[in-house]
Amino acid sequence: MSDFLINQKTQNERSTARQFADAITRAFGERNVNAIYAILMPLSGMLKIRFMIVDKEAVVQIDTAGQQNGMLLNPSIVTEVLNGIESSNDYYPDLNELMADNSAASYMYAEAITYEGERVGALVMLTEAQSLNNNIRYIRRDAITWAVLIAVAVFILSLFVSNMFTKPIAAIGAGIERMSKSDFTYRVEIKGRNEFAQLATAFNMMCKRLEQLDRSREQFVSNASHELKTPLSTMKILIETLLYQEGGFEPAVQNELLTDINKEIDRLNTIISDLLALAHVDSGEADIKYEPVILNELLIDCMEKLYPLARERRIELSIAARDQVTALCDKYRIMQVMYNLIDNAIKYTQRGGHVRAELTRAGKNAVLRIMDTGIGISRDDIIHIFDRFYRVDPARSRETGGTGLGLSIVKQIMALHRGNVSVTSEPGKGSTFTVELPL
Repeated sequence: MSDFLINQKTQNERSTARQFADAITRAFGERNVNAIYAILMPLSGMLKIRFMIVDKEAVVQIDTAGQQNGMLLNPSIVTEVLNGIESSNDYYPDLNELMADNSAASYMYAEAITYEGERVGALVMLTEAQSLNNNIRYIRRDAITWAVLIAVAVFILSLFVSNMFTKPIAAIGAGIERMSKSDFTYRVEIKGRNEFAQLATAFNMMCKRLEQLDRSREQFVSNASHELKTPLSTMKILIETLLYQEGGFEPAVQNELLTDINKEIDRLNTIISDLLALAHVDSGEADIKYEPVILNELLIDCMEKLYPLARERRIELSIAARDQVTALCDKYRIMQVMYNLIDNAIKYTQRGGHVRAELTRAGKNAVLRIMDTGIGISRDDIIHIFDRFYRVDPARSRETGGTGLGLSIVKQIMALHRGNVSVTSEPGKGSTFTVELPL
């Protein structure tokens, strides 16, 4: 800005000096002092400009300030103009060293005066520099002031922005550290609707899910331990009874005890088999062998295997399948789904009841419905029916040999087939399990 203002000033004033030099050329050549004063004096007072006219020997002939008349004026720019160049200018911080008066900082312009082809002298114009210096000083002061204000504002803004970024990152980092120590109860609180708030929401959802999984894992381990311990405890009591009974038992009693032990072993084997099946499915290593399977034949085969159990309980079995339904699936695992659902329906239906299986095609899905007239499921229980080891009636489940894992296995197998299983029920009137399997 300083350079721009100085350049503008010097260009304008050089042009002015040249115009005055041209205006007085004839009068100076003819030594018409009055004409020269008539031209310079009015403008000198009005424009606050000082004019001096020197001859070719650098002696001041006319000074509008009346202070340098007859004195030698030899600044370098005057000498250069008298020696041949047309014009020159320079800035003098203090003219005391050059002139007799107490001149302040000024700009000096020297323009050649040529009359009839001969260099006869030069016009020297002095303009004050104080106002321009003051303007530059004010601009510099304002620039520094604004720079400081902007720097302070940027510093405060940077602190705010830094805090806005680092605080949520620190909070999420603290959450990750606590999560690494298996503490899933921590929640990140970030206000607003920016990306950090969305990240915090996702993090909290993940923590909540992990907390639920951790709780489920603990519950699963507890339930599994309990389920495994119960038959082992029963077998231990029965075996100790056989071992420590003095005189032994009658053959009929002994046979009854051994039969009970055998049942507990079968029950333990069933629990272990279900746990292994569930672990295999959960691990993601379950190998699904897709092949075309006629579901009608699979359903009939499953019904035939469970018919003896139904006949023992005096429960009627029936199948409704109008069309042949073929699906691309794992035959063994879909058979396991059908078996578990029909087996559950038989076990939870009172004597004289009815279990019905319906197989239909609905769009791109095969739909299997297992309907029974059993005890039904309450609204509170139905949301947990697919949880592991969950039993609607624990006493009845253990009586029927259930492990509480069958429906969990069904749900996982359907998930592997990108299918779905759901249930509707009314206590005392029965339940309907619906399986949707992509064809």
